[in-house]
Amino acid sequence: MEIVMIGLLALGLLIGGVAGVETPPPPTTEVVAAEMESVLASPEDVLLSVNNVTTASQLLAALPEPDQRIPIVIYAITDSTGQFKADGGAVSSVVTQGATEMLITALQRSRQFAVLDRVRFGDLMNEQNLISSSRVAPGQGPELGALSGANYMITGSITEYQVSKETGGIGLVIAGKGGSAEYAKASVALDIRVTNLTTGEVVWAESLKGEIIGEKIGVQLFSFLGKNIVEFETGQGKQQVINLVVRTLLEEAVFKLVQSQVLVD
Repeated sequence: MEIVMIGLLALGLLIGGVAGVETPPPPTTEVVAAEMESVLASPEDVLLSVNNVTTASQLLAALPEPDQRIPIVIYAITDSTGQFKADGGAVSSVVTQGATEMLITALQRSRQFAVLDRVRFGDLMNEQNLISSSRVAPGQGPELGALSGANYMITGSITEYQVSKETGGIGLVIAGKGGSAEYAKASVALDIRVTNLTTGEVVWAESLKGEIIGEKIGVQLFSFLGKNIVEFETGQGKQQVINLVVRTLLEEAVFKLVQSQVLVD
């Protein structure tokens, strides 16, 4: 009862205090505009996101700007590892299902290609079909019969995946420090190819394998690159580490493709 009385007393004081204070007038349009300008002047104070880049991103950024971008069609980068995990009764793929989006981003970052997305082609055709069926106001929407074409298609697959605990020797070096008896290793292999759409010939293909070493920071905890933590007992965090390796390999694959100079306009 005493607690209830204290609560009612506090509520009464709060209501009385609010009632005794005049409500300030709303800010003027000029004040609001000035505040919005200050927000836009320092967007980093508000933004939560950061650029999702890897060590290979700088390779793509360093490529010279081409005179003309080469059109290339992209289809899905698939997961051929066949590995799944159970989480609370639900089963999901261990390997990232976002490799296609990662490759599109890598191709765009290279600034060497005009990327033609065929992965969401059904959505694109839905929009065009709205025009052909006269369901969109005249003069609005896409122009029919003006899709861009390409002479090359890029496809690929994630073919290997593993995150494992290892035992190292005295000479092992992790994060610039002397090795520990136990460490973790995350490895992924990616096979990617480019096909000539006129002849069907595979004109370029690469198989890339990458691994990063994790430092032991607890009984079952390993840290990759200082921030990606894997807990081996539950498997928590493994996918984040694999995603990092996959993105890096895809960016390196794009760099190697550009360096090969096998594609022509």
